Order: sequence, then structure tokens, then C-alpha cells
Amino acid sequence: MFDRIHHAGIAIADIPTAKDVFADKLGLVVDQTRSPLPDGSKQRGPDPTDILDIPIGNAELEMNAPPSDGTTPGGTHRFVEQRGGAGALHHICLHSTNVPDDIAHLRAAGLQQIAASPEVLESNEPWDSVAFFHPRDCMGILLEIWFTDDHHVGARYQGEGIFTRLNHIGVVSGDLDKARHFWTNAIGMRVDMLKTNVLKGGLKVESDNVRVLNIPMATGNSGVVAITPEDGTSGTARFLEKYGGRANGTMHHLAFATKDVKTAADYVQGNGLKLIGQPNDEFAWIHPKSAAGVLIQIVKDEA
Repeated sequence: MFDRIHHAGIAIADIPTAKDVFADKLGLVVDQTRSPLPDGSKQRGPDPTDILDIPIGNAELEMNAPPSDGTTPGGTHRFVEQRGGAGALHHICLHSTNVPDDIAHLRAAGLQQIAASPEVLESNEPWDSVAFFHPRDCMGILLEIWFTDDHHVGARYQGEGIFTRLNHIGVVSGDLDKARHFWTNAIGMRVDMLKTNVLKGGLKVESDNVRVLNIPMATGNSGVVAITPEDGTSGTARFLEKYGGRANGTMHHLAFATKDVKTAADYVQGNGLKLIGQPNDEFAWIHPKSAAGVLIQIVKDEA
């Protein structure tokens, strides 16, 4: 069972930018026990990266930067370059309470496990460690599965006290029904029918001409919001065409919960982040050009 979002993976140009934008300007704190400053932790393997872990609520932002020690960079570095050099949402990591069963279920559902050869897959059955699944089988999203661990950053990791948790990860696709099928049938989550009734085609957001489904995790503290444009005229539609066209989907935004949206908006603006439009009592948007290429939504915490 997948009970929570373990982390949102973000590809970033370098560790100082990650700390500046996602810790200092958002009022969060780097977990130096897992990724000591100033250089973060060093992951050296098929895709070498320098990593900075920034907790938020009971999840983390995992900042993945190209190696700073001269190691030849891999796919994450190429991904950053493809997205303009600043950064972008890179992967979603779900925490599993039973990795062998969950991995077996995903593979039986037709998802291709990657980052391991057929020989390794066979020798490690039943699989009991971190696993990755190919974006083409996951609505254009690189999916990571995290093994059961006792590391919890706290249900309300405060930092400066502005943001309380990762509310959701927004994912965009060209087919809302296929997105629903993936997140419910393959992953095992449930649509919140009170907020986004499937029988009514989800919730229509008139301002961007899209339909959405709210799909919370088992804990209820975070989840996924699936988005599908109604036509090709909206900014979301153009984003999908530019970045998710080949796989008919991709990650779109991060949403951080706060007790007071306008106070949070004033705080991040005071730290140099730029907003899109004017905030209201329910939500605000941080422009990706000021947030290392990542679109961030500020939402009212109703938990």
C-alpha cells in the first residue's frame, strides 16, 4: 500500500540555487542530517547527483543537482538542460508499506521497472528496495517507490512556520479518465468524490479551462491533483504540449499548504519570489521563472 508521498523530486542547476529558492525564500529548512551543507549528499551511480533534502510536512523536496566534484553528470543534468537550465519537476516518490507486494503489483499491471537489468530483477525477487518505473507507463511521470522506513520529518514540519505541508503534486495529461485509471487502478488511490466528482467529469476550473480530479493519499496529508485541458488554448495546454506531448502527460506543479494564503504570498514576495496575478483567500501562484523553473501553488490548509 502506498500511504504517502515520500518526496517530490526536483532537478535543479546547483545546490546553492536549491537552498536559496526552496529553503531560504520559502522559509523551509534543509535536513542536514541527510544532506549536509554546503554541498548536500553525494549520490554516485548510473545518474550521479548532489542531493539536498528539504522537509515540508510529512514529505520532502529532494533537490537533485549535477555533481559538483567533476564526476560526469547523467540523465538528471540532461533533463535540467532540456528544461532551460534552471530546473524542473523531475519525479514523484511514493512511500510503500509493503515494497515486495507493491512492486509485484505494479509490474503485473504492465509498468516497466527501470534502473535495473533483467538479471538483477530476477536475482532480487521479491524486490525489497527503492524502485523506478518508466514514465511512458506512468502518464509521463518518472515514478519512484520508496521502501518502508522509520524516517518521518513530522506531520507539521514548520521551518519559519509559513508552510505546513506538501498539499499535492499537480500532474497534467491529455486524458483525465486515463489519469484516473492510472492513479486509482494501478497505484491504488481514490478520487475525492466530494471535491471532484468523477461522474461529473471532475471539477471544471473556468479560469484555465481545465478539469481536475483530487486524488489524496491514504494519510490525507498530501496527494495528487490530475489536470486535463479542455482545449489547446490555456497555459496548461501549452505546457502539456511542450513538455508532456510524447508521453501525453507530465508533472505540472507543486502545491504548498498554509494557514493564511495572503500572508504566505506577502512573505515569499518579500523574499524575492514573483507571483502570477493577485492572491486570494484560497490560493496564489509563484512564477516558475523566480522559483528555478518550478510552478508553485500556495493553497489554504484545511486539514
